[in-house]
Amino acid sequence: MGIELKKLRFQRDGPLFDGLDFAFATGAMTVLTGDSGSGKSTLLNLIAGFAPMMYEGKILVNGHDNRDDAMQSKARQVGMLFQNPDQQFTMRTLRGELNFALENLNLPAEAMVKQIRQAVALGETTAFLDRDLQTLSGGEKQRAALTVLLAMDAPVLLLDEPFASIDPASRQQLITKLGHLRDVGKTIVIAEHDLSDYADVADELVSLKNGRLTRLPLSTLTTIPTHFQLTQTNAGTKPLFHLDHVICGQNRQVLIRAADWHFNTGITTLTGANGSGKSTLLRAMVQLHPYQGRMLLGDRRLRRRQRLFQTMTLAVQDATKQFVTLTPADELKFGSPLTAEVRERQQNALEYLGLADKQNGSLYHLSDGQKKMIQLIAMLSLDRSFLLLDEPFSGLDERACAFFTKWIQEKAVEESFLIVTHRLAPLAGVSQQHVQLADQHLQVVGG
Repeated sequence: MGIELKKLRFQRDGPLFDGLDFAFATGAMTVLTGDSGSGKSTLLNLIAGFAPMMYEGKILVNGHDNRDDAMQSKARQVGMLFQNPDQQFTMRTLRGELNFALENLNLPAEAMVKQIRQAVALGETTAFLDRDLQTLSGGEKQRAALTVLLAMDAPVLLLDEPFASIDPASRQQLITKLGHLRDVGKTIVIAEHDLSDYADVADELVSLKNGRLTRLPLSTLTTIPTHFQLTQTNAGTKPLFHLDHVICGQNRQVLIRAADWHFNTGITTLTGANGSGKSTLLRAMVQLHPYQGRMLLGDRRLRRRQRLFQTMTLAVQDATKQFVTLTPADELKFGSPLTAEVRERQQNALEYLGLADKQNGSLYHLSDGQKKMIQLIAMLSLDRSFLLLDEPFSGLDERACAFFTKWIQEKAVEESFLIVTHRLAPLAGVSQQHVQLADQHLQVVGG
């Protein structure tokens, strides 16, 4: 029976679902796709039933309507992985989180130990079981949240953009492991924008558009490219940012050693495994994380001063941590006065991305993808010589990715970008240099 939606009606700024009928098959892996803001996260939250969301109709999980069940009973039937893993954590460490989650299910001690051991092995999270969760990278946090979900061992798993910050190799491994869980009877629904790596694993591909669910041919997944060559066109670029005998780390562990390294002008893509230190390096470059050695922008040594942010700025991975106001309209006009040309560009962007009618609503009522759009519109509206973007394509549909990539290209005529991302498709043929961080060192890929 799996998951059945019967005459589902739900309103959010108007009807989002209006009499929706659909069934997700038992023991199948379904990939759920759709534009940013189409309602994928909302639908998964309604199915899980953890948040107080009023709806009409019925949602049956394995034939049972759990609307009035206790939270503990719901958690035994459905496991939910949120798009932003920080929303999932209540304890300081992953070990504490695992113990807390299973204690709330009233499991016997022996069963807890067994399920935790199995989940940690599946998630490959032994290395950071006892690290402070807030010091983990975005990808490591997603792995930690997935480990908790696996330990709870619910028969139905709902995953919302679970691999948005996961490196490509880990992504493939985790998708394969989810396939194994499906093989032993789990019902899995994954909301996803990046459809690569699912061709040999997924059982169904479902699209959400205009409040309706439609099955797409599974063969669609075989047409998704999985490897991307970032163009190496360094002509016209020159050294911009110098790392001079820089050593930088986290949790008493050295992550980066750069004796003599330059990031160039133009568009540079920085990749590396989860936890390798990419986000830490970006924070250090804008003088928000300690390091040894010297950093120079052009011929000027950097120190933490306000005027630095008039020259270079960091767009952080979690858009909500960048917001300083409550509405999109206020966020986009915050700071220095904008020219009429920039204000017009912002308005055109809002209309193209379907956000024009959300300008005066709460930023925190937007989907994660829509929050990312507002963050990027605000960042790209700035006049900066060097802009650092940490996972800018997380939660965005292909149309939005293409829109922002074009904007970046236009600005790169006079400004420079350093972009950390695991999602390479938007930058294929656009990036002028590909740099990889591995084993504490930076190196040019293909150079």
